[in-house]
Amino acid sequence: MKNKVKFSEIIKYFSPAWYASVMGTGGLANVFYMLSSKMHFLKSFAISLFFLNILLFFFLLIPWILRWILAFDKVIEDLKHPVMSNFFVTMPIGGLILGTNFFIIGKEFISMSIILGFGIFFWIFSVALSLIFGVFVTYNMMLSENIGPELTNYSWYITPVASVAVPLLGNILANFYLKTNIEFAKLINIIDISFYGIGMILFIILSSIILNRFINHSMPHAATTPTFWIILGPIGIGQVTLSGIADISKKLGLISSGDTLKLLSIILWGFGLWAFLLTIIVTLNYIRRGGIPFSLSWWAFIFPLSAYTMSTLNVYMYTKIKLIYWYALFLSSILTLIWVSTFIRSLIGTLNGKLLIPHQKTEVNQVKIN
Repeated sequence: MKNKVKFSEIIKYFSPAWYASVMGTGGLANVFYMLSSKMHFLKSFAISLFFLNILLFFFLLIPWILRWILAFDKVIEDLKHPVMSNFFVTMPIGGLILGTNFFIIGKEFISMSIILGFGIFFWIFSVALSLIFGVFVTYNMMLSENIGPELTNYSWYITPVASVAVPLLGNILANFYLKTNIEFAKLINIIDISFYGIGMILFIILSSIILNRFINHSMPHAATTPTFWIILGPIGIGQVTLSGIADISKKLGLISSGDTLKLLSIILWGFGLWAFLLTIIVTLNYIRRGGIPFSLSWWAFIFPLSAYTMSTLNVYMYTKIKLIYWYALFLSSILTLIWVSTFIRSLIGTLNGKLLIPHQKTEVNQVKIN
């Protein structure tokens, strides 16, 4: 860019979708750490991504907060938009994912008291913000008139993902408090179950609306391609969290056996195979027709795929079926390639300012995916 981007413009046009980078980076870090039990060299990459994710979260927190103070009118404008409003929950989801990074990766070199403090903080504020933004987004859609097919896409799944992701960190916290404060562990478990119910039921309801849109209307602009991958988010996270809820609920004595819930989680994971193949076919179709222009929405490729990869590894650990492990490695390879490409392009786009201010008016801008 010829002209230097002003700080005030960065704040004004800062997209809440930036926190999808925290979600994706944290997801990849967890995948690498899970794989490092057999491929030890991945452990150093997982640790590096963990520290990068800490930097990303708190660096992005500065413009995120300042925008609420200095450009509140723009915040309200985005909150009222039927697509852009969904991306506000990427911030609390990013906090949940970073919280799991602390427990899974950071436990080896960070004090457990510090990790626990971060974990409690991230879980509480994520519960609050996920509920607030989740209710507001639905209420706003009910008030909006004439939401056309161009504004209906898989980005609507992000809000349910926030609720389904709450137990991701909550299960770890509940397990920690089992021996020291069982009442608090039960409270966390009940809240986790409640939010899981909110997220999965919303996912089911929205699925019929979104699928109806794609069946009865023409396919959207190629720039929306990454949003198709978001369907893997509630599927992948849903499997991992339901499996964790089964384990914690059994330890708390709320259920006698977690096997049925684990079986249901595997059924959900199985649906992911259909969703994954569908997103691959749709993506290849857009590539064949002219390619997919890069934008901030490319981060939508990464976290859903990392969630599905984690769920695949989780299913492997439960079933010990080697083919599932090799499938997880295949998914991990795709995930790594997409993350590297997206991170490099995002870094370049940030340095030259192209991702910091609105693009020229296009169909993509009209639906505000960037």
